[in-house]
Amino acid sequence: MPGRDPRPALHELLVREFAAERVRLLASGTQALQVALVEAARDLRGDVIAALPAFTCFDVATAAVGAGLGIALYDVDPRTLSPDLDSLTAALTAGARIVVVTPLYGVPVQWRAVMECAAAVGAVVIEDAAQGFGASWRGRPLGSLGAVSVLSFGRGKGWTGGRGGALLARGGSNGNSTNGNGVGLWREAGVLALAAAQWAFARPAAYGIPAALPWLGLGETRYREPVAPRPLPRASAGLLVRGLPAAQREAAERRQRAGRLLEAIMLYAGVHPIEPPADSTPGYLRLPLRVPGGLTGLADPEVATRLGAARSYPSSLGDLGPIRARLVGPARRWPGAQDLVRDLITLPTHSLLSAQDLEALVRAVGA
Repeated sequence: MPGRDPRPALHELLVREFAAERVRLLASGTQALQVALVEAARDLRGDVIAALPAFTCFDVATAAVGAGLGIALYDVDPRTLSPDLDSLTAALTAGARIVVVTPLYGVPVQWRAVMECAAAVGAVVIEDAAQGFGASWRGRPLGSLGAVSVLSFGRGKGWTGGRGGALLARGGSNGNSTNGNGVGLWREAGVLALAAAQWAFARPAAYGIPAALPWLGLGETRYREPVAPRPLPRASAGLLVRGLPAAQREAAERRQRAGRLLEAIMLYAGVHPIEPPADSTPGYLRLPLRVPGGLTGLADPEVATRLGAARSYPSSLGDLGPIRARLVGPARRWPGAQDLVRDLITLPTHSLLSAQDLEALVRAVGA
């Protein structure tokens, strides 16, 4: 494509915004996590085991399988979405020496407690902040906390380039800086078309249309086979560099709308918001709620779904065949994850929701 390559500018932006010392730009957050796992394992001896949350995005499973690692799962506290520390300790006792932490929906985890747990056995912690844009812990943005952090710039990630991801490293961690090359013209054009479609169908009134467009994958959670890491397209980098101010404004809007929704639903019996750490600011990429029975427990599931309410992940990682084949350790039950599979829903928080949409969504949640 003509014009200056925007990837060096994105590199410098990430160094500044996320206190990174080294940056590697890749075609997806999943690929960035896969590379992070491979590089972390390279510094360890023997058969390396990675501890993954039993309840998280299926792309985390894809990255671990792509890295060729053994896997130990740890449970998630359904009240906070933070790692269950007893379960994490059990995974570390089973031999895990890499811990992947995934703050879901922009809700920070108990970061200090996780780090102390991992430090007790010398384990490496990878901060997968794919859903963390606009969130912070003790004044530091998610994506800047770990010696190794991962960002995602895909659909619905708050700051999007249509697709893409980044591996950020600090201190003595690996993560050689590179912007990549060799991305074809048609792939660049595809990034722009995908980004435009994602924007257009974000509106509540249009959200039902993408059901007829399976290539968008809106509202779907499915396991995807790993692929070889590729560089970030120039088109994605350009969208990201130009789009950061708007993404930051949108993050503020999301937090404001989440606050309005939380205030309105506090009186509804049976609707339980997630409890973030006291020293954190959630980004609320979406608003997670625990409702007995999930979507079926809402007052009007049809209206809520039409306005963008959705169930969360349909199974734990332990139910995925590629993960089961790599599981190590005695744990085979993760009750917190199963509770979340059954009961966790999420509500939209984006700025395209009008005041009327928010009111209708509140009524649809509970009476």
